[in-house]
Amino acid sequence: MREKSPRPMSRGTALFMYSFDLALGLFYIISGMRRHQPLAVLVGAVVFLLSLIWLVSTIRSPVRVSRRDVRVRGQIVICVLMAYQIAYTVVR
Repeated sequence: MREKSPRPMSRGTALFMYSFDLALGLFYIISGMRRHQPLAVLVGAVVFLLSLIWLVSTIRSPVRVSRRDVRVRGQIVICVLMAYQIAYTVVR
């Protein structure tokens, strides 16, 4: 029996996820500036720029984005934010 490959994710779902990550990065930038923490601003800028790049490339792409790409990109954002939280907890 032949296995089916997973269907590509709908464009709207990917756009929503990247937009949410974009807003999350912006939140980290703003909160880092208010608390005078340069590392939070840097992490927010990284998440913001990565999400912006992924959002623009998804909008411009004529094909749907694969589920694997969305999952890997989400994991990258989570790893960056977790590394910041761990560093913030250890330094504090």
